[in-house]
Amino acid sequence: MFPQFRRTGVPPVQVDLSGTLKPRQEAFMRIGLIGYGRMGQAVERVAMARGHHIVGVIRRETPYTEREAIAQQADALIDFSRADAVPDNVALALTTKTPLVIGTTGWDAHRPDLERQVRAANGSVLHAPNFSIAVQAFLQHAVNLAAQLLQLEGWDVAIEEIHHRGKADAPSGTARALATRLQHALDAKREPVYPLPAERRLDENQFAVGVLRIGSEFGTHRLLLDGPYDWIEITHRAKSRDGFAYGAVRAVEWLIGRTGFFTFQEVLNDILTHREE
Repeated sequence: MFPQFRRTGVPPVQVDLSGTLKPRQEAFMRIGLIGYGRMGQAVERVAMARGHHIVGVIRRETPYTEREAIAQQADALIDFSRADAVPDNVALALTTKTPLVIGTTGWDAHRPDLERQVRAANGSVLHAPNFSIAVQAFLQHAVNLAAQLLQLEGWDVAIEEIHHRGKADAPSGTARALATRLQHALDAKREPVYPLPAERRLDENQFAVGVLRIGSEFGTHRLLLDGPYDWIEITHRAKSRDGFAYGAVRAVEWLIGRTGFFTFQEVLNDILTHREE
């Protein structure tokens, strides 16, 4: 059973599992956007295609009273702004009791403290470095394969990510997530290194994370495996930003009625098993 929306009081959105963007005749959500760059605009486009309504956009220069008014009108907020703005955006969500989905990356250092704040306030926050459903499947299967092969003699691993030259953080949040998951799967026997050392080789217990910034690339991530007789590349490449936006909208649909500090993996589990409550 779906939860009721917090402010609209209308029945919940019935989610189309096909992933296609099409107008729906059912209930809508009122969504507030934090940030209106390329990702914010993609979220607006996808949300409206799924029948939702954008109540307002919070930008860097938006006064606090207006921020608060937008949050109070919204059933939920979606944040694709800046890493240094995330703590204030979480505070706004907790103050106005508005569920918040965070797609901004680069705020890892604040995560433990923000998670404590959210749980203490019985808030509702969901975050991910990448909201592409395919990327989440890529992370899971790439790590599983690497963990198996790296138990064998002679296998090595590296990660590479490519993004547009305007991306503010490096490595990307997705590359960091891939490296962290791999490190955990290997029981911390190997650790990621970025940037690469300029005057010495990698230690045996280290693996490289490579970064490239060029043009308008939406995002490419590769896990590279080198063995005695084989070379394996597992690659995910985004064709547009709409895939990330679609996942963020699915996440906010899932988040309504839940309290806690969630990751996109929990949404993905429901999507892939066709189980949405």
